Amino acid sequence: MNNQILNERFTMELPNPISPRVQQPPIISWEEQLHDHNQKIEEYLQNRVFRGCTYESTVKSARTVLKRLFVLVPIPDPNHPDGHRHILVWEFLDPVRGSSRFGVLMSSLLQGNLAYGTRRRYLTELRAFCDYVVAKPNIPGSNLTIIEKYGPIALPFTKYDLPVHAQDRPTKPRYALSAEVRDEFYEFLRTEHLPNHPVPHLGAQDYVAIVLQTEIGARTSELLGIRSSGASCDIDWQAGRVRLFGKAKAFSGKRVRTVPLTAFAMEVLRVFEKIFKPMFPRRGDESEYLFLDKDGDPLMDHQYIYNFRKIVELAREAGVPLPEDLRPHDLRRTCATLALEQNPLEYRKVLRKLGHTYPSSAAPYLIATDADVEDEQGDLIDIFIDPDMEKRGTK
Repeated sequence: MNNQILNERFTMELPNPISPRVQQPPIISWEEQLHDHNQKIEEYLQNRVFRGCTYESTVKSARTVLKRLFVLVPIPDPNHPDGHRHILVWEFLDPVRGSSRFGVLMSSLLQGNLAYGTRRRYLTELRAFCDYVVAKPNIPGSNLTIIEKYGPIALPFTKYDLPVHAQDRPTKPRYALSAEVRDEFYEFLRTEHLPNHPVPHLGAQDYVAIVLQTEIGARTSELLGIRSSGASCDIDWQAGRVRLFGKAKAFSGKRVRTVPLTAFAMEVLRVFEKIFKPMFPRRGDESEYLFLDKDGDPLMDHQYIYNFRKIVELAREAGVPLPEDLRPHDLRRTCATLALEQNPLEYRKVLRKLGHTYPSSAAPYLIATDADVEDEQGDLIDIFIDPDMEKRGTK
């Protein structure tokens, strides 16, 4: 009898194999999760500003891209008021489900019928952000890490998902203007667009921006980042050159280069700075930028591109033989192409002016059309020829 009682007591003290006591993870509200997610994005963007990225263009664009990408992948969630929500960064980095969720994102981008370059830019931005989160998994404003609060994380990307430095065939035509068409475009801006613009200083700014981008071959972001006064002035008025902040290397700040200004570029810059720039509203340090909008804030990429498209439309109506879909980046190609045509042996100078190190990087910007030069320097010129670029204005 005593043995039976002991056995019963011993059995009651054993853990029940059918109903084990498993500690359930605490339920974290959607508002708290979203706050952690957004705070991590903002920390990443602040890090990019610290590394020298331009806030007005690069950082704002990165924020827009990241927010759009996470919305493209829906996640069912019974705790959310709508029953579903968008994905969060640590769910992309889930070691088990991350790859399948990345596949959902790629399918969404393909269904959106985006250009190759746009898709690659989106995924490159996502990859950079995920790399940052894995390297710095802290949760801003908390003593916990993402791993401690939400579970293990790992990169879902592989070399098959996003090859490094793969050259896509362009989906849009690329153009380079001949010297004759370029000069005709300049003359239209000076004699028709500027005098007929309802706001003279904005019309003058359009003229100067297009001339300067064509003369120095700057990217749009580099052009709009130029400061013409103040302690951070980028224009050396005495030496006739301008400092540009180009694309950044991985995990570093923007690469700075100095580009000489042509005599024509210096002339239009001096007139604009003396006569038209004082007409813009003054907004403190913001007024140090060379190009401003009507309110005195730094001119943004989308504003400049919109103005450029309207100007191209007006120029075509006036008889200037411009392509209908000419873009500001084609002015950079025009600068590089004309410089190479004048002296094909100075390709290293053209590379430095463009802000590139290797000839293959500059290939989309350069084309040679002189038959004699191509015969004599075929092995060299072939490096630069882009078969997808149309030279506008040649016979």
